[in-house]
Amino acid sequence: MTLGTKPWTTESTARHPAARRGSTSHRLPGLARLAIVLEILLGIGAVGGGSLFILAPDGHLMGLPLKMLAGTPFHSFLVPGLLLFTFVGVGPILAAAITARQLTIGPLAALAVGVTLMTWITVEMVLFAGATSLLWAFYLVLGTVIAAVGAAWWRSNAARNGTEPGIDL
Repeated sequence: MTLGTKPWTTESTARHPAARRGSTSHRLPGLARLAIVLEILLGIGAVGGGSLFILAPDGHLMGLPLKMLAGTPFHSFLVPGLLLFTFVGVGPILAAAITARQLTIGPLAALAVGVTLMTWITVEMVLFAGATSLLWAFYLVLGTVIAAVGAAWWRSNAARNGTEPGIDL
């Protein structure tokens, strides 16, 4: 499969979009739909917040005082607003559009959105709570990874046994 093809179709229909147009059986998988919803929610919030910081770099529209930026490299909320708007706002919306178009890079786009958000939050934590907050971020990520491994393992066992995931004591 090439970069521009759609993973939910065969190679031949991916190369010939007209062959796919009449079909209504190409529904997005559940994880793809979930990624779209989460990316759109994140994007809308970040575009809104970033816009408010861009419109009022003194933070008054968000109810944040400029003194909150003391000790950071920023003298106003303009640059953080631009970064928030672009990378945490527009980026996820573009990723959702990529997934909705069923492009093979959809999962990679979702991964990039997740890493971008984790980076944004980690930088915020360091700027506002100090370097010790990196330990919180580490354990947050570690807990998320352990939970994801447990969920995948649970589903894998259920699939291997031909059963629905459930709790058997």
